[in-house]
Amino acid sequence: MGKAAKEHRKKVQARNSRIKQQKEKVQKMQKDFIMNLIKQEQEKGMFENNPNVAPMPGLNGPAVDSTIEGPSI
Repeated sequence: MGKAAKEHRKKVQARNSRIKQQKEKVQKMQKDFIMNLIKQEQEKGMFENNPNVAPMPGLNGPAVDSTIEGPSI
């Protein structure tokens, strides 16, 4: 049984390695696609003359009062 378990572990490790490599390949393709799209849009001038949006005052702090009160009796 020890040899069979060892062979099984090797197969599982190989399968996990293939899955990991495939995921990395897909992520790289997605990143390359998005970067290429951005580059094309930049060449078309789509990112030029964008207005700068000023941050709204009052959004730097917490939006919700985080004080905790006990039960009122």
